[in-house]
Amino acid sequence: MWIRRLFIKAKKLLLPLLLLCIALFSMVSCTSDKILAKPQDTSLEFWVTEKVTSEDYKDHYSVDDVFGAYKFFGKDYQPNEITEENSDIQPKHCVTYTVTAYPDYSSNNGKFDTVTRIEITDPQVSVYGITCDSTLQDFDKTLKKLGCTIQDKGLIHIATYGKVKIALASYDENKTLTIWVEVTNKQGLNF
Repeated sequence: MWIRRLFIKAKKLLLPLLLLCIALFSMVSCTSDKILAKPQDTSLEFWVTEKVTSEDYKDHYSVDDVFGAYKFFGKDYQPNEITEENSDIQPKHCVTYTVTAYPDYSSNNGKFDTVTRIEITDPQVSVYGITCDSTLQDFDKTLKKLGCTIQDKGLIHIATYGKVKIALASYDENKTLTIWVEVTNKQGLNF
């Protein structure tokens, strides 16, 4: 008889505990897969995790010396000059896109088909109202409103929303706004 009462008590405790575990698990898994939507008020051609083909950037200038990825300038940009070693000298104001396999370098049989990084040094390009000339305080305020968590690392602030990270780096006159998603390398591929 006491065994039966113990079983009933355990059964009553087990169900709420199980429901709590399921709720916590689903909250953690939902937030980690979130991707910030491409802002409507931006002049960026592509957005992180966007699938692209070589046709999408065939009229863009390709950046050399990138291992494990394709990197190209935004449509209206090109390098200032090319050195004797065939290295590109990036203009002061530009946008570059990096395309890799995603979410892992081995995804899609290693086919580079997803924008995984965007670097902006052109103050005319806005993302959620933020440019590379914005203050770190404006960056924090704007991206917190979008639900991002902010890391203050001094001269660089990093906003995180699910899988997307946005950083504003302010080094004297060199300011860069970078948007990226992490790409894993589970098979340890060497490029």
